[in-house]
Amino acid sequence: MSRRKNTLRHFGAGLLVAIAAACGEMNNVSRGAGFGVNLAGAEFSALRPDFSNANVGAHGTDFFFPSRATLKYYADRGISLVRLPISWERVQPRLGDELDPSYLGRILEFLDHAAQFDCSVVLDVHNYGRYRLQRGQQIEELVVSSSRIRNGQIDRSYLIDLWLRLSKRVRNHPAIGAYGLMNEPHDMADGDWHTTSNLVVLALRRAGDTNWVWVAGDGWSSAENWNRYNPAAPWVVDNLGRTAYEAHVYFDADGSGKYVDSFAEEARRDSRVGLRGRDRIQAFAAWCERNETVGVIGEFGVPWNDQGWLPVLEQFLLETRRRDIKAYAWAGGDYWGDYNLSLEARRGGDVATLKRIVVHNRQAEQPLKARGIDDHPVPR
Repeated sequence: MSRRKNTLRHFGAGLLVAIAAACGEMNNVSRGAGFGVNLAGAEFSALRPDFSNANVGAHGTDFFFPSRATLKYYADRGISLVRLPISWERVQPRLGDELDPSYLGRILEFLDHAAQFDCSVVLDVHNYGRYRLQRGQQIEELVVSSSRIRNGQIDRSYLIDLWLRLSKRVRNHPAIGAYGLMNEPHDMADGDWHTTSNLVVLALRRAGDTNWVWVAGDGWSSAENWNRYNPAAPWVVDNLGRTAYEAHVYFDADGSGKYVDSFAEEARRDSRVGLRGRDRIQAFAAWCERNETVGVIGEFGVPWNDQGWLPVLEQFLLETRRRDIKAYAWAGGDYWGDYNLSLEARRGGDVATLKRIVVHNRQAEQPLKARGIDDHPVPR
């Protein structure tokens, strides 16, 4: 499957540019109001204790690329913006070496399917600022560092190498909307994520890549705690102005998205729980507005099986539209089972959370020009 020929992959460069220009406004993944979806699965099982670059698991057993049918399910409902989480260890089992042809082939196949449904994809390295490296029988979780290398760290050059290799293979694909440099970096010690991410963007621009780049905030990318973990001003120097800053937001007590307690239990402890949908993005949204920069919410979600959270979700959807911020729901995908944040159909029908997102997405659907934003794709 990874080596199959697909006519989309062999289009001439001129036709690819034409397709990208035609979809450039409505399918812009970064600017303006609107909603997308995370389609998870390709990153599954990467948090198991025995997972490493030498033990990545098997497709169809340990991890799963979202199917064409899943893409169609969301595209049919007007959700054409997709964030695809992938595993660094699976796409590059040897640091600084060639990309794995099988895993890369599945990424390209997914992009081909996305293009067939006029979807735009954010390719997200879902690694939390780390790489799990096996040496002999020992597995080390190494933090990406931009300073003097110490035990438990790897040099930032490896992340730059990864993105340059990925860029070379996907940069001109009509379904590519942006690169998510790293999901939820956290506890980076002296790793200095802000310097590292700036250098990755600089390397991509020097290599001629003009795609949007999403740079996640440190501190698990928390929208609520954005100012605590990130500088007061944007830290990426991008001569194209195509960098978006990425935050995540969940509405349970600790903001983890685990939703251990029901809404009713949370409400008994916090009388203001109903305001979290609005309140928890204020720090991030204000930072973006103050700095006149583009921000995106890369993840948000509430349980499909607890209706008490729906008014909180409604507040969030309204507030992101008011702030003109795009937001991507967590999560769709083929193998979630009864996971409480799954957006997949239940009993043959759409879950209430997805229904609300679809309604607000339709209301937000208008060309960016209508908002006075000119954002035609940069010629490649």
